[in-house]
Amino acid sequence: MSPHSSNIAFNPKLEHIRALAALLVFFYHAFHHFYGSWQSFPSWPLLAIFTEGHIGVGLFFTLSGYLFMKIAISGNIDYRRFIFNRFLRIFPLFLLVFFLAISLGRDKFQPQDLLYLFISNIGKPATSDYFVTGAAWTISIEFTFYLIFPFLALFVRQQGLVYIGRMLLIFLVLKLCVLSLAAHPAHVLQSTLIGRLDQFLIGMGFATLALGSFFKRPYALIITTLIIISISVFRSQYAILFNESSRSFILVIWYTLEALLWGLFIYAYTNTQWRLPDLIEKFLSFIGQRSYSFYLLHAMVLYLLSHYLVSDLSIPILLGKITLALLLSCLLADLSWRSIELPFLNLRQHYVH
Repeated sequence: MSPHSSNIAFNPKLEHIRALAALLVFFYHAFHHFYGSWQSFPSWPLLAIFTEGHIGVGLFFTLSGYLFMKIAISGNIDYRRFIFNRFLRIFPLFLLVFFLAISLGRDKFQPQDLLYLFISNIGKPATSDYFVTGAAWTISIEFTFYLIFPFLALFVRQQGLVYIGRMLLIFLVLKLCVLSLAAHPAHVLQSTLIGRLDQFLIGMGFATLALGSFFKRPYALIITTLIIISISVFRSQYAILFNESSRSFILVIWYTLEALLWGLFIYAYTNTQWRLPDLIEKFLSFIGQRSYSFYLLHAMVLYLLSHYLVSDLSIPILLGKITLALLLSCLLADLSWRSIELPFLNLRQHYVH
């Protein structure tokens, strides 16, 4: 059975974008775990796309909105089957990571901690206690997107982009409340539905657009990519993520701006006739297909390498460790995809009619 969804025509470029998102997060984690100590590097502007690679999470969220809205445009969604498919996609591997986290902290486990299966991004979930399971915080946000998406899609189909615009204005007000009241607004906006739903909505919006021919040309993709790199440099200069106590107004609009740029990137890349070299496309397709396993499990590889290999901060050693970590993460992701993800993916149902 094909590992690809039966609800939308397969587009390999969407896999490439998934791979890009996963790789950005990987290089961000690898750099800071091996070398950067989780602080901004304004003196390294040329590497900002990696030192600020957490923007890959925004790409994941924007891409989810784009992809699912593309599906919703083609027909009506059966809510039960849609959620069933999303459960099969998300929970088997997430459960494995979750049980690793509560096993690591077995002596302090409380029965109510099982509720963190549904809210792994707030409070004190076991998955956030350890670097090896820390990436799981995004899963609760993503699954909340799934729970409300069929309704959002219906309203967008009925009312158009005006509905998304109104929602963005509402969330702007909510973000201003966070900026004014939260103890650590940067962290709240980065890791909660309040800070991230606009990215999903913007992705949905781009899926409904019929932009002009300019955005289908290679130079549109190049321009968008350069802007994304530029805002990464800007973010590295102002340490927006690493300064949790900041109350800069930039925080209110940052993830919205990030999603707008990623939306343009997704639209430009999926519509342009320009192609990457064949070997690079195959590599990106490999990771893109396994991006969920790669995303959730790569921190385990990074931790084990740093734990068992001699610590050396020289640049050649750093590059060697990151390269080895990338190869091993690909191998682990492939094992996970074949053994944990794919058997459940083969149980998915068609939910568009």
